[in-house]
Amino acid sequence: MRLLTHNVMRNNTAAASQSTSPLRITATQVRVDEPTSNDDVNSQQREIEFAKHTLPILNWESLVHGAKAMGLDSLPPSVTPELAQDEGFLRALYHVLMNVHLMNGMLTCRETGREFPVTDGIVDMMLEENECE
Repeated sequence: MRLLTHNVMRNNTAAASQSTSPLRITATQVRVDEPTSNDDVNSQQREIEFAKHTLPILNWESLVHGAKAMGLDSLPPSVTPELAQDEGFLRALYHVLMNVHLMNGMLTCRETGREFPVTDGIVDMMLEENECE
């Protein structure tokens, strides 16, 4: 599961119907893929544009907490307008969003304590029938 995916996930159980809180990550295995665009200027530019257009819709606080839970302490606490235009920062942001994967662990709702296991990079968000009512 990518950090980009985590950034938009929420607990959809009836008990958390009003929740907008991000799920807390407990990582037991993380995979970090190497960037593939180091020598390709066109790919680098696509990564920059992707990050630039994704940045306004990210829950930055959730991303920072998720990255820290996965062992990454490199994200700043906030994004300044200058930073949002910096190509080096945008490429690093792309790397965090797309190349860092939670392979095994748990996502936990901060409000209800409901846990969602992550196995082989796939989150099991299957709800029991009584959780849907």
